[in-house]
Amino acid sequence: MPDVFDRMKNQRIVPVIRSRSRDGVLAMVGALAEAGLSVIELTTTIPNVFSLIVESRRLFPEIAIGLGTVRRIDQAQRAVDAGASVLITYKASESLALFGKSHGIPYILGAATPTEVDHCLEWGSPLIKWFPASVHGPQILRDLLGPIPEAQFFPTGGIALESVPNWLAAGAVAVGVGSDLLKDGRDLHELTTRTRLAIQQTKLYH
Repeated sequence: MPDVFDRMKNQRIVPVIRSRSRDGVLAMVGALAEAGLSVIELTTTIPNVFSLIVESRRLFPEIAIGLGTVRRIDQAQRAVDAGASVLITYKASESLALFGKSHGIPYILGAATPTEVDHCLEWGSPLIKWFPASVHGPQILRDLLGPIPEAQFFPTGGIALESVPNWLAAGAVAVGVGSDLLKDGRDLHELTTRTRLAIQQTKLYH
C-alpha cells in the first residue's frame, strides 16, 4: 500500500475539515471516501477530534486520517494513540520532527518564509506545508523552487477550489482545501460530485 505522502501526491487535493459537528465530520469523511479520496485531514480545532479519528478509522479503514494544526507534543501523542496516519503543523517545529522520528509517524512541518523552509528540510519534513497560502498566491512557489528545488510544497489556507490547478502548475505536490470544497457538508451528494470533478481537474498535473 502506498505511504501517506504518495497518497497525497496521487490525489493532489487534501480536504481539510474543521467542522464543529461530530456527525458532520463523519458524514463528510464518508462523502469524501465515496469520491475516491484516501487521505483526509482533520484538525485539532474540532471538538473531540481524537475520538473522531478513532471513529473515522473504524468506519472508513481505507482512509488515512491526518491530524492538522498540531501545536503541542501532547496533541501529537494523542493523535498517535488514536491512530492518525500523519501529523501536520503550520510551523517549523523541531520538536514535532523529533517526536515523529522517535515514534515512527510521518509528519509535515509548516513554513511561511524561505528560512522556515530550510528548517523544515533540515528537520526531515518530506512535504512542507506552505501556510497561509492565500497571502502570496501560487507565484511564491515558483520563486521558492528556484533556489530550493528539493522542497516539496503542500500549500493550504484560504485556497479556492478553482485556483488548485494554478498551485499545481506552480509546483505544489498537493493542495489542502477547506471551506471552498467542503461548504460545511451541507449537501453530501454534491460534495462527492464536486470532489470527483476536482480530482479530474488535477489529472493534467501528474
